[in-house]
Amino acid sequence: MLFRWQREVSYASAAVAVGALAAAFAIAFRLALHHGLRLVVGNADVLQGFTAMALPMRLVVPALGGATAAAVGLLAARSARGQGVAEILESVALGRGKIRLPPVLLKSAASLIALSTGGSIGREGSIIQLGAGSGSMIGRFLRLSGKDTRLLVAAGTGAGFAAAYNTPIAAVLFVVEIVTGVLGLEVVVPVVIATAVSTTLTRLALGGGPLYGQRTFALVTQEELASYCALGLLAGAVGALFLSGLSRAERAVRAWPLPRPVRGALGGLVVGVLALRLPQIPGNGYEAIQLVLDAKIAGSILAVLLVAKAVATIASVSSGSPGGVFTPSMFLGAMLGGLIGSAVPHVLAARASTAVAGGYALAGMAAMIAATTHAPLMAAALGFELSGDYSIVIPLLAATSLAALLSRQLRIDSVYTEELRLRGIPWRGSLTERLALAVSARDILTMDPPCLEPDTPISEALALLAEPNTRVVYVRGDPLRALDLHDAKRLWGMERIVGATCGEAAHEVTVVRPNDTLLDLSEKLWSTDWGEVPVVDPGPSRRLLGIVTRRTLLGALDREILQRDVLLTRVVRFEGGAAGEDFFELPPDRRIEEIAVPKALRGTRLDLTLLRTRLGIIAVALRRADAASVEDMPVDYVPKRGDRLIVLGAPEAIERFRHAARAH
Repeated sequence: MLFRWQREVSYASAAVAVGALAAAFAIAFRLALHHGLRLVVGNADVLQGFTAMALPMRLVVPALGGATAAAVGLLAARSARGQGVAEILESVALGRGKIRLPPVLLKSAASLIALSTGGSIGREGSIIQLGAGSGSMIGRFLRLSGKDTRLLVAAGTGAGFAAAYNTPIAAVLFVVEIVTGVLGLEVVVPVVIATAVSTTLTRLALGGGPLYGQRTFALVTQEELASYCALGLLAGAVGALFLSGLSRAERAVRAWPLPRPVRGALGGLVVGVLALRLPQIPGNGYEAIQLVLDAKIAGSILAVLLVAKAVATIASVSSGSPGGVFTPSMFLGAMLGGLIGSAVPHVLAARASTAVAGGYALAGMAAMIAATTHAPLMAAALGFELSGDYSIVIPLLAATSLAALLSRQLRIDSVYTEELRLRGIPWRGSLTERLALAVSARDILTMDPPCLEPDTPISEALALLAEPNTRVVYVRGDPLRALDLHDAKRLWGMERIVGATCGEAAHEVTVVRPNDTLLDLSEKLWSTDWGEVPVVDPGPSRRLLGIVTRRTLLGALDREILQRDVLLTRVVRFEGGAAGEDFFELPPDRRIEEIAVPKALRGTRLDLTLLRTRLGIIAVALRRADAASVEDMPVDYVPKRGDRLIVLGAPEAIERFRHAARAH
């Protein structure tokens, strides 16, 4: 009990540290952006800066900034895969990969350059990634388990979101609705702790209160609720169109045979062209949103700004400027809401006022976020916290729910899951379903099943079926056929098998494809008699690649759904610069884990034989402190500070070794 209490205190302290580090990164980023804008555009207010800027400079500044940001972003892309919010989802929910700070810092620098020169992106992406990287770094520093480290990554994500928008409740819901998909104490507690610490420190450093100022909005008439519902549906449609346009533009730009800096310059040039007549377009849109909330922009201009901002954001993001689209999405929602708000007094004969127009702009912001993230509760809480006004909660809930529902019905991926889908990682349904969809037949393939040519005598197939653990013998061809134990019972007593071939007696079998998921495999295996299904190349050759058995399916479910590593363990391999995964069955009561080398073993040659005989630990591989990749275990290895061993052993032996590492 004492050990458990100490563990909880240590884990809570880690969450506090994550919140503090995420706040420090957020404060530094926001201050750097403030001074960067003053340096580049002459004013921390992007709108005022571009309004006062000479027309030629409105073209040149975003173009140069886009080119520079894309070049720096290219360095980040070379140092690690992505490291965006999609990687956070994959790391936390699926337990894959680590959020490394160096590439995140590079992308943050690129985002800072783009924002300081008027790029139409949001600052939240970098701040959230820095928070997630903080959680990953602290988890590795404290040598926590993979599960605890992933929860700290989730806590850092919430802390970063809260520091970006000063909205702690929405930050917690962001993690629950978008990142983990699970509401449980083990998730909520570290996220709440880190978010509270981050929000407090950010408010102390940069000031408190709602991001867009304290405001009072209310329903003027009850009939207006129908207008908010209509706003939600419109936001769902506009959000879906925006995401579809962003996806199409990114695919088109990737097909261009142009260097990435050139693409970045062209994207910045698009922003500059729009800024010639519309200085509200550059930047993330904070200043223009303020004007709409105060009902200081006319209805006709709102429609123009809505379209122009969508084009500018698509150009900036698709051309390679690293950054988020969260705040630009709020800009679009504010313009749409302002349009509806300006029409409502004429339609419903309501009292035309700032409260009416501003309330619709706020609801539009929340509804557009719900449409692009598919997280209505987070979006509603965000709208409430941005204004500090509880009276508009019901319109917010109605608008965000309808916006998210329509966007999903249109089968548009959220802004964060589109990248995962492009990488072949499905992201739908519950967390359990996502985990099951993340593993495919190629991951749990058993190679080299018994396979014969069609003209092979049946006697050879029967001889193979007589061997232990052989239930099915496959016969090559299109379609693939097989002989199983049922066929063997039927054929053994028949005299006519003499001279007969496998092709004459074999029957067609159900096959699966390499990319079929655990859910697909489970359905196919349910209807098979012998507990295995063949995996066939979907190409013209229709070649047999291997089989998937019920045994390996259950092992993968144990590993992915229950996260136990008892029946199978996942091993990541690198071949030709590409990462792949395999699942292997371990001996009974054995596990593989990565553990820091205890201090007592440093400085002298590690005796691998003694490690195995005295502690019951087999050192499989080594991850040196100054290297990201894993290497073979050297025979003359001398441990150094920060080195980590990948070890195989019984759970109790691994736990003793881990405690020895923590004690030092």
